[in-house]
Amino acid sequence: MFDTPETLARRDGVDGEVVVRRRSSPSGPVYELIVNGTFLMDTAETSTERLLAEVLLGGHPEPATVLVAGLGFGCTVASLLADARVLRVDVVELEPALVDVLRRGLVPGLDAVVGDPRVHVVIDDVRAVLPGLAPSAYDGILLDVDNGPHFLVHRTNADVYERPLLTAAARALRPGGLLAVWSAAPAPALADALADTVGPVEQVVRTVRREYRDVDYHVYVARRH
Repeated sequence: MFDTPETLARRDGVDGEVVVRRRSSPSGPVYELIVNGTFLMDTAETSTERLLAEVLLGGHPEPATVLVAGLGFGCTVASLLADARVLRVDVVELEPALVDVLRRGLVPGLDAVVGDPRVHVVIDDVRAVLPGLAPSAYDGILLDVDNGPHFLVHRTNADVYERPLLTAAARALRPGGLLAVWSAAPAPALADALADTVGPVEQVVRTVRREYRDVDYHVYVARRH
């Protein structure tokens, strides 16, 4: 249907230009998110974004209140909303342009995700938000703000994977709460930092097929003592 990528939105963002494109595939339209000239994600393969929600939903008996850092195309949030136990999802997203694009329905169905009454979007930098969170405010915190500590789109996001901000996130968790962090590559130093600041850590690996090859993605999950 679309022989070449079609630009649906192009906006100046906080950290560079935000572009949403649509391209064709045998299974139908695929939507792409590009920030500051770097491909971030598309809708062709969203299993690892949904995995971030699944580790919380499967690992916590009462995941009522959740914070998600990094909206993307809303796949993580949509997976959370599909569970009736989830009563509130606070989303921290740096790029107001991305939130506006999704609210306008340019990517089908995502206007309903960001418009769900359980969803509360905060336009801010998660590095500034985490230290100010109230103690024991959340049952789960899900961090997907970059490609992980080794493949950063923005160098300043390195702080998200370091002990000070992980400690702030741990403080905002209720006892037994889960902190899950997405990474495009193995990150043993991140696992060590989570163990030191939060509690016991599990590494979940998901293999996906992309462009005729298998790629492993990683979610590190720590449970607050």
